[in-house]
Amino acid sequence: MKIKDLVIGVLKYAIGFGLLAYVISKFWEPSGTNPGIKGLISQMPDFTMLLIAAVCGVVAVGIQFYRWYLLVRALDLPFTLRNAFRLSMVGYFYNTFLPGSIGGDGVKSYFIMREQPDRKGAAFATVIVDRLLGLFGLLLFSSAVGGTCWFLGDARILANNYLQKIITVAGSLVVGGVVGWVVLGILPARAVESIGRLFARLPLGSVFSGMWSAIAMYRQRPRVIYLAVPLSALAHTLMVLAFHCAVRVYPAQSPGELAEHFVIAPIGFIAQAFIPVPGGVGGAEAVFGYLYTLIDRPEATGVIGRLTMRTIEWSLGLFGYLVFLRMKAELPTEPKE
Repeated sequence: MKIKDLVIGVLKYAIGFGLLAYVISKFWEPSGTNPGIKGLISQMPDFTMLLIAAVCGVVAVGIQFYRWYLLVRALDLPFTLRNAFRLSMVGYFYNTFLPGSIGGDGVKSYFIMREQPDRKGAAFATVIVDRLLGLFGLLLFSSAVGGTCWFLGDARILANNYLQKIITVAGSLVVGGVVGWVVLGILPARAVESIGRLFARLPLGSVFSGMWSAIAMYRQRPRVIYLAVPLSALAHTLMVLAFHCAVRVYPAQSPGELAEHFVIAPIGFIAQAFIPVPGGVGGAEAVFGYLYTLIDRPEATGVIGRLTMRTIEWSLGLFGYLVFLRMKAELPTEPKE
């Protein structure tokens, strides 16, 4: 490992766990109607809620792994369901615990491209599209469920401008994505190639060009996308239910209603994906604490709910580590000079 990578990795750990310590200390003591983390964890935990949260979380992750398998097979690449879960578990371990420059998607990309030497571009496209579908699914879920509750007159959403803005922005991005998908389907091949070359000239052009090529590739196989989107919705439903139960493991007087969690939890999951520390540690807790202020709930409840979910994620990540040990000999190494 290079000294620079080691220093950056240590800094990421320090920032993440330093932020986590700050968030916990900030909301530790009770204050007014806020029970504080200290007050919440002093109670006997509800192990039934913890078990339900864990089951929902594990099944949701499994659905995401299966979604990637379908995307790979849609491009006629030889791939087994066992291998999809195996590589995904190693990727999950990387995303959860390791701060290095190669994340979980990087591990998956490396292995599947190595297994498909003649179709590396197609193999890499599966990872990019899987990530984009996950993001699109979160936005769709938040806007669809939140918008429905808003339309049906949910009192909390009607009285909260912040929730209405979240739903509106998420819905706008979903509409933009759908319009782009439809337009892509009617563009001639030459136009698609021209747009790809245009993206290549931009800063980080290789990234945007690769994403565009991946989307264009799947536009010719729309059926798998139409199956993957509801799978994403199911996975996100389970993740929201997991969080809904997680905030009830240490019961609070005002833990948040399910309709509220359907709006704010997906936004929190999106935000944590962009926090450049292992598993979004610290940052995710801060985000969920802030989101709880938007629904006039104690921040400590949002923080403890996210911490409870993190224990589930760490447990699953440790299982991924066992898979990692079995594949250690196959992991990428620094090329020799």
